[in-house]
Amino acid sequence: MRSPELACSRKAFLMGVTALIVFAAAALCGTGAYAAGDAEDAGTYGDAQARKDLEKKIIETLKGAGAREEKEMACRKLWVIGTADAVPALAALLPDKDLSHMARYALEGMPCPAAGKALRDAVAVTTGMLKVGVINTLGVRQDAGAVSVVAPLAKDADPEIAAAAMYALGRIGTLEAAKALAGARSAAPKELKALAADSSLRAAASLARNGNADEAAKIYQDLSAAAWPPHVRTAAFLGLVAAKPAEAMPQVMAALAGSDVALRNQAAQIVADMPGAQATKTFADGLAKLPPEGQKALLRALAMRKDPAARPAILAAAKSSDKGIVAAAVAALGTTGSAADVPALAGFAASADADVAKAAVASLTALPGDTVGDAIVAAIAGAPAPAKAQLLLALGARGDVKCVPAVVACVTDADAKVREASLRALAGLGGKGEAAAVVKALKAAKEPSERTAAEEALLAISSRVKADALPAVLAGSEGADAASRGVLMRALGRIGGEKALAAVLAATKAPEDAVQDDAVRVLSDWPDAAAAPHLLALAKTSAKTSHQVLGVRGYVRLAGLEPSDDAKAKMLSEALDLAKRPEEKRLVVSAWGDVFTVQALEVAARFLDDPQVAGEAATAAVAIGDKVAGKAKAEVAAAMRRIIDTTKNDRLKRDAQKVLAKTK
Repeated sequence: MRSPELACSRKAFLMGVTALIVFAAAALCGTGAYAAGDAEDAGTYGDAQARKDLEKKIIETLKGAGAREEKEMACRKLWVIGTADAVPALAALLPDKDLSHMARYALEGMPCPAAGKALRDAVAVTTGMLKVGVINTLGVRQDAGAVSVVAPLAKDADPEIAAAAMYALGRIGTLEAAKALAGARSAAPKELKALAADSSLRAAASLARNGNADEAAKIYQDLSAAAWPPHVRTAAFLGLVAAKPAEAMPQVMAALAGSDVALRNQAAQIVADMPGAQATKTFADGLAKLPPEGQKALLRALAMRKDPAARPAILAAAKSSDKGIVAAAVAALGTTGSAADVPALAGFAASADADVAKAAVASLTALPGDTVGDAIVAAIAGAPAPAKAQLLLALGARGDVKCVPAVVACVTDADAKVREASLRALAGLGGKGEAAAVVKALKAAKEPSERTAAEEALLAISSRVKADALPAVLAGSEGADAASRGVLMRALGRIGGEKALAAVLAATKAPEDAVQDDAVRVLSDWPDAAAAPHLLALAKTSAKTSHQVLGVRGYVRLAGLEPSDDAKAKMLSEALDLAKRPEEKRLVVSAWGDVFTVQALEVAARFLDDPQVAGEAATAAVAIGDKVAGKAKAEVAAAMRRIIDTTKNDRLKRDAQKVLAKTK
């Protein structure tokens, strides 16, 4: 819903902003008349007589023939210190096209009745945008006495004035103002309907806050009619519930039963938020009486309440012939059910309806209670294959490690989908004791999806338990086909350590090309520096170009892990000599950008004229130069000038210029 401020006249808003800018400029000004005025004001602080004398002096300025700037400053000062004595002088300026806005802002914050009367009187003697401004100020003051003056203007032929009047009446928010708005609402032209509704909602909220809930409810009822836009009806519905909470439940149920989607969704949110066990019972008792869309909305809301008292009604809804209601009910059991609902949810998990099955697995995963895992294990024993697979997935998602034996038992199930589901569960649950079973399942897998599930489980377990998984992985290599050996080597890469590295190095010399390739890929991604000499040897001596490339890339990656610049530089120098293709040269030159030494800058500068790697060299040189500019000004300046003169990359040129400036 638009805020009333934005709903006001755009012109009035902009004119008000102009006046505020004048205030801000005056407040921020540190010299001249404004600064002198501030000092004068500060000098009277705490001295009532001095402040009164200052006010008198300012009033005389307003009455005099001074410049506009002086009078604007005077209004500003009266905004701070003005009393009823200043009202006549300010009131005289309200019809002035140049000073009206400053005068009314000065009057706006004055609590004295005289200020309100002056503004009310000014409505009759101003026109156009000046009148709009005065009306807006009366609204900001929430001047109840202004209703009789402003109310007729809510139907004014000038839409700017009518808009300002409606806004002001909404801000005033008395019963009289609300009644005036009711008449304006019905007669408002199309372009002002939304503003009339917004203002009426504001007035109704004011009435409710001040103890007049009955009258507020009447406004909300009127604005709930189908003729109003959805956002108005939604706001009115919320207001109605807040104003008459004792009557809220029937109203909410009526909205849930209705065809208005926005109201139905808002009603569901109210159900979710309304406190108390009695509210749960009332709403649950009414569930079956609602049409399908209302039932689905209410089921979602009951799920958010997480109150088991709604469970009987939800179980009944789960027997509906409407699959949408069934899915919503099954989903709601996840927060309202218990271990006793596992068998029913297991049945729903095997549903041919994808939404129902998905909701069942989600509920099995979310069900609260320490015994739910045991109940799922018990249900697995007698479940058909589709349900068994879903139950296994739920166990994995729950992370209940005490159920691991039941999951492992299904790794050898006759049904491929059950085996796959058990492996996916073990990816989250498995540990040292399950590694051997997963390796065996990997080697025995018949379907691609089953092999993928076994691989993911083995890699997850290896990452978790590290060396504890090593015996099972090494033993599994015996009799494994090439594809399985590739997976086992990837697991060794997750495990790391001397023994795992030795096994991978041995595999790089295996007779099968596929095994060699897998081993080299794992070696190139090894987690620590122990692989560095072996990668360097690959890069130097391998007969396969692909292995040379992986050797260089892995060696450069490990260079980046070295803590000292000297160690990095040594490794990168070796890699640079071995890089044969442009791709590897770019990789190595880029890596020099993380070595912050003069030597590194020299290396990068050497490649600035090489079209194959010039971009990477320039980027590296700028990064290095930024760090070493203080100790190698001449070298850095020379490199940056070359980059500035040759690069076509504007961002890189700007960065080089910044580094160059550090050498001055």
